Amino acid sequence: MAFARETARSATARMCTACVEVLDVTGAGITIMGGDLAGPICVSSSNVAALEDLQYSMGEGPCRDAYRSGQSVHAPRLDHATSERWPSFVGLAHRSGIAAVFAYPMAVAGARVGVLTLYQQHEGELTSAQHEDSVALAEVLTETVLSLQDDAPAGTLASCLDDAIEYRAEIYQASGIVAIQLSIPVDDALLRIRAHAFADDRTLAAVAADIVAHRLRLPRDHPSPDPEV
Repeated sequence: MAFARETARSATARMCTACVEVLDVTGAGITIMGGDLAGPICVSSSNVAALEDLQYSMGEGPCRDAYRSGQSVHAPRLDHATSERWPSFVGLAHRSGIAAVFAYPMAVAGARVGVLTLYQQHEGELTSAQHEDSVALAEVLTETVLSLQDDAPAGTLASCLDDAIEYRAEIYQASGIVAIQLSIPVDDALLRIRAHAFADDRTLAAVAADIVAHRLRLPRDHPSPDPEV
């Protein structure tokens, strides 16, 4: 009932807040994965936004692994082993005060829609009740997203999922601006924006917004797009 009550207020903005309330976790993020229609659609806090951004843009983290495998990924301790597996993600998580992460694929009939990622400030596994509720909630979220998509034209996201659309559009717009300014391919421009965001400990979306608003211009001699933690 809590989930239904929260999501009724807004199809996307309240979904992550509802997840935090229902599951009793520090934070939550929901990301649609696969193809061009991909990106975070909601987060519960700015710290979670940065971690969801990093997983989406850098291609590493429990969210990515859960989506690829179709199985939940549990990291009850962000230790040396997890740091070797997800170096950039674990580094940012430590700086953000996150000590444990759990990712649950959102799928139905073998088709994967996205991932629900949960964040905890303290180490330790989820309780059995939290795990069971997370699995159930991932199923509900899958049905919710698919239901919202029912009336959307093929190849597009539903208008109520426009957070993800705006997220991608501004990043791609920023990539085009940087490509023109530095006379480089758009793909290389996106890599430079990602590297700048990582180096400055900011979200990809925030840096893109500054570029589009002409508050930021990246230098030509930018650091490598694959920074080390």
